[in-house]
Amino acid sequence: MSPGERTADDPAAFAAAVQSLVRTTVPSLDAIGIEVLEASPGHVRTRLPFRSSNGNHIGTVYAGVLFSFIESSGGALVLVAFDVTRWIPVIVEGRIRFARPVTAAVEADLRVDDAERDRVHRELDADPKYAWTLTAHATGEDGRLACEADLVYRFRAVGPRP
Repeated sequence: MSPGERTADDPAAFAAAVQSLVRTTVPSLDAIGIEVLEASPGHVRTRLPFRSSNGNHIGTVYAGVLFSFIESSGGALVLVAFDVTRWIPVIVEGRIRFARPVTAAVEADLRVDDAERDRVHRELDADPKYAWTLTAHATGEDGRLACEADLVYRFRAVGPRP
């Protein structure tokens, strides 16, 4: 989302646009069924439905699917929080901690405030190799922690470098 697109007159349409972007840029995310429930500048709320195609041999959500969900939720946040007309986010490291077996849908509610966004932009202007870490949490329908991840992003400059 470019700075001029940072607000939306229709929040549902904005969330649908973010979901479409996430699912088309990484087709496997369409396959797992990631849903963008809410999206606004600096905020996304995403959902991973529980379905057999996301499962493993013991009837819980496969660990790789959970990681894809939490990482792509972070990616969606980056799209709506940072100036992606100047910097393209690339995840360079991810570490996940599984809190319990997941046997239902999970959600992630992720935020970056304006002060943090502005700080990251200043860091990138000073050092294009700056790495930003997001700690993301996913919770089950019962409100209990399902997993949390530390996601490290670097940003590639768009266009010629100064």
